[in-house]
Amino acid sequence: MNRDRSRGFTLIECLVVVAIIGALIAFLLPAVQQAREAARRTQCLNNLRQIGIALHNYHDSFDCLPIGRVKTYDPRYAGPNPPCSSGFVDKSFEIEILPYIDQSALYNSINQSLAIQVAENATCHTIKVDSFVCPDDPRAAQPILLNPNELSQFGLPDSSAGPRRMSLTSYSGCVGTTPVIAFPLPSNGCKIPPQCVTQSNGCFNDLPQIRFSSITDGLAQTIFVCEKATTTFEFLSILDPEKPSKYGWYITGNWGDTLFTSLYPPNAFRKIGIVALDAQIQSASSYHPGGVNALLGDGSVRFIKDTVQSWSFSTATGRPASMTMTSGGWWQGIPNPGIWQALATRSGGEVVEAGSF
Repeated sequence: MNRDRSRGFTLIECLVVVAIIGALIAFLLPAVQQAREAARRTQCLNNLRQIGIALHNYHDSFDCLPIGRVKTYDPRYAGPNPPCSSGFVDKSFEIEILPYIDQSALYNSINQSLAIQVAENATCHTIKVDSFVCPDDPRAAQPILLNPNELSQFGLPDSSAGPRRMSLTSYSGCVGTTPVIAFPLPSNGCKIPPQCVTQSNGCFNDLPQIRFSSITDGLAQTIFVCEKATTTFEFLSILDPEKPSKYGWYITGNWGDTLFTSLYPPNAFRKIGIVALDAQIQSASSYHPGGVNALLGDGSVRFIKDTVQSWSFSTATGRPASMTMTSGGWWQGIPNPGIWQALATRSGGEVVEAGSF
């Protein structure tokens, strides 16, 4: 008498099926990851385009670009002769363009006559601005926890009243090829050395009234804004656990917050020793594979590769070995610029060929 027997899979057949599924996953996973990275890069491009439109609208309103760094005029911190006697850098250019990226309510919540860091302006400290956050910069996605007593000098409660938080930005304005101080300081007799004015050659620095007409290199060949991934600052905890939370704030115009310089190559954190702190916090950076997104003055966004031509630099400091800062605050021994440096200047007269970056 015949009986029907239900036939199952043999061990070999099961192993073959598992192997096929594993192979399919191996093929599909990189494609999925590439698709996700493409989506994140597209969002980053859109953020920079929004910033570009905002800067153009700001220029239409005020006939100049916003200043990259300003000293505070808050009477509690400005001293008797501001800005010369002011002790703190104040609002960033990103604060100034808030009304032009659909953030008028946030901008109007700020008391503009007071320093941005003070207790009266604490509301804006923890508000994340989506247009300032690259999806490939996860640390900027939420306000970070500040060090204890970080803002107590500005009238905010100390750590006993609970932790303070601060929102970050993934983007920085281009200060130029060299970070120099171009506002009056008591050490300079409350005057600005002309060498510092000359070397403030980017579009966002201490100098007021930078107009499109003064960008003689051409808007399409001048970087306005570039990425600076705040997630890279996490590595600074090797030097000091409190270091990472000191940088990347969107509210202030410090070099470690909303400005970068082409003195250092893009993605310097991959090329230079971590002890070179200035190179780590003042260079353009991103977690997009192979380079950084940059907003040019004409509103276009270009992906600049890590391999872009730059001047030679020391892996210990991040800058050319010939460069030193004088006692007056300007740089000497500056070598011939590479394409990366040429793109950072507004009126350097460099010739940058199309397709070279």
